[in-house]
Amino acid sequence: MTFKLPDIAHRWGPAYESVRSTTLSRYVALPRPLRTVLASPLAQSLLLLVMGALFLLSSGPSSYNGYVLQLIAVYLVATLGLNITTGYAGALSLGQGAAFAIGAYVTGVLAGTHGWPMWAVLPVSLVGGMLVGAAIGLPAGRLGIIGLAMVSLGMVLVVNDMIVQFRTITGGNDGIAGIDPLNGFGGTVVESEWFVPAAILAVAALCYWLHARYRLSGFGRATAAVRDEPIGASALAIRGYLTKVSAFTVGSGLGALSGGLFAYLSAYIAPDAFSPNLSILFLVMVILGGAGSRVGPVIGTVILVLVPLQLDEYPHVNVIVYGLLLLLLMRLRPKGLLTRTSAPASKAADEISRTLEYTAPARTVGSPVLEINDLRKSFGGVHALDGVSLQLRAGEVLGLIGPNGSGKTTLLNVVCGHYAPSDGRIKLRGSEIGGHSPASIAAHGLARTFQTPKTFDGMSVEEHLALALARHDGDPSRMQACRRGALTLLELGGLDPRDTHIRTREGGTLSHGQLRFLEIATALASGPSVLLLDEPAAGLSATEIDGLEAVVSDVAAAGVATIIVEHHLDMVSRLVDRIVVLDLGKVLWEGPPDKLHDDAAVRAAYMGVS
Repeated sequence: MTFKLPDIAHRWGPAYESVRSTTLSRYVALPRPLRTVLASPLAQSLLLLVMGALFLLSSGPSSYNGYVLQLIAVYLVATLGLNITTGYAGALSLGQGAAFAIGAYVTGVLAGTHGWPMWAVLPVSLVGGMLVGAAIGLPAGRLGIIGLAMVSLGMVLVVNDMIVQFRTITGGNDGIAGIDPLNGFGGTVVESEWFVPAAILAVAALCYWLHARYRLSGFGRATAAVRDEPIGASALAIRGYLTKVSAFTVGSGLGALSGGLFAYLSAYIAPDAFSPNLSILFLVMVILGGAGSRVGPVIGTVILVLVPLQLDEYPHVNVIVYGLLLLLLMRLRPKGLLTRTSAPASKAADEISRTLEYTAPARTVGSPVLEINDLRKSFGGVHALDGVSLQLRAGEVLGLIGPNGSGKTTLLNVVCGHYAPSDGRIKLRGSEIGGHSPASIAAHGLARTFQTPKTFDGMSVEEHLALALARHDGDPSRMQACRRGALTLLELGGLDPRDTHIRTREGGTLSHGQLRFLEIATALASGPSVLLLDEPAAGLSATEIDGLEAVVSDVAAAGVATIIVEHHLDMVSRLVDRIVVLDLGKVLWEGPPDKLHDDAAVRAAYMGVS
């Protein structure tokens, strides 16, 4: 069979960096080249730096307005860190104030007490915050979103108490004074009022750039995937727990770095500056600006630094103002003032227009790649799987059918690692995988789709593909066939990635049918050796089913072993090499499709006839 398929083998790769969060183009009609430049993290960072410098030049670094600008820049660093934790990773942290306090006191002790220079102190503060973040995140990361929030809030209280109790180090209620940013420069730096403001603005701009690049990186995409759909992320070999802990660690490090800058700005620190309200302030800044957006932390920080300063005469009103702002925001703008938007990021997708004639090779069945022996799974006293054994060979398409409740999806869940087997063995490409995590099994070459598509609402079509393309399996012919098939499915679903508007659409804006095609295409784009499809034809038209059949047949010819769970018997009969019928967790029948209707037990159990 000959198909006209795009030549994408060398065009889909790590160059996919499709997130662009600036919302300027929504409101201002700028030329496209200028919009592209302004959308880059480097340009935005330089713009923030230049704007801050111009403001300081006009107001003076020692003026009240100059101090406010520096305070905004200091808090921005902490807010950027919290946006990585809460906005990008979806891990609710109420402990950014603790990281801030730790960084401030590390700086106070090293610079104020021991006279260390700034260039040595700030990295130590950063690393110290990351170590504390890892120490909190590793145990608390398994407790879920509420558990992590409570543990991080508890850390704020613990840190505040330690500041007071360890007075020989922290100065207790007296604090630490004499934090000199010019320590260690030996007179090479003019003792100028411009030194600290310049350092604060430079660090804030650098952190903004790193924060933006984090989201555009492969790890940032993985972080967002875990936030949006942990199960779907694990099917792409993304380890959700470690990903969230890493984001929490990075966010805590930036919080501590912010605290170090605050210590230099104030030249004096005391416990009163680090109340639990500070953690709430940082969280509201992130939510107000738009959690997960790139520019949102800037907007939220500016607003929530300026508003409390107008209420200095009423210090106890600040918390009430934060609460009212949060309530109004949840009612009027639940996603924050700014939301993330997508735009094309690489030329690779724009060039995806050439086509070539692709002739699928004849399908042949190779050696076993998936072996299941006497597999059992019980839930209490219910035996969902009761001694299931089967083999799947390279290039084979196996149909798994049976009545509802027969154990089909349970079998896929056990094979994929979502359930641990009660007994039995599972081997993938010769390696035992029974009881392994879903991410480790996926990394071994198994891809999976679900009855309900597990796609990522906050990620573009292009980003879905980039996540899959990060996996490399070492078989170029199989990878090429799978990626051609993925593109074909996207086109069938009206998601042609050559269309700039389409490829930047987020998963949350797509129809159910489009999400189905996107999920299968993402699974294929990873180039798996084994593909498990759970009711892939549900809701598809006859034309779409024909296209799906052609793609599955083509990738099977390239060596992909496929199990398809499907109630569409006509499709199964046309497509598969072999059928396995499950009933009450047991293999009832196994054989070629044309013999299915000849077995009386199958007709009675599955078709309801004798």
